[in-house]
Amino acid sequence: MGLIVSIIDWEYPPAKEEVLPVLLDIRKRNDLEYLILAYGNGVIVELRAEGENEDMIDALRGIAKGTGAGTKVELSQEEKQKVWLYQEGDECYRQPSKNGGYTFINPIPQPQKFIESI
Repeated sequence: MGLIVSIIDWEYPPAKEEVLPVLLDIRKRNDLEYLILAYGNGVIVELRAEGENEDMIDALRGIAKGTGAGTKVELSQEEKQKVWLYQEGDECYRQPSKNGGYTFINPIPQPQKFIESI
C-alpha cells in the first residue's frame, strides 16, 4: 500500500519538464521520514500524489496539513496555468511559503495503478 508521488523540491528547474513519480509506502519508516522532512524543511515547491486507498490519502492529507501547515485552497485559473503538477479534480493544499508549497492530492483512491506498478 502506498502513494505515487511526483515532487518538485527546492525550486523549479530552468525548463518545464516531466516530473517522474516515485512509489512511497508511508508505513515504511524511511518513506515516511522523507515526506515529513520535505514538508518540515519547507523544500516542496509542488507535490502531487495518488493513493492506493483512502487510508494513504488521509495520511498524506494529515502530513500536508500538520507538518506542512498547509491550508486547503481552491486554485484560480491563473494558478492552475502556472503550476506544473495540478490535474483537474485534485485537492490543493498550500503551505505558507512565498516560493510554492503546493500539494495536490487526487481524492479518489487508485488501487489499479499499484497493481500495474508491481
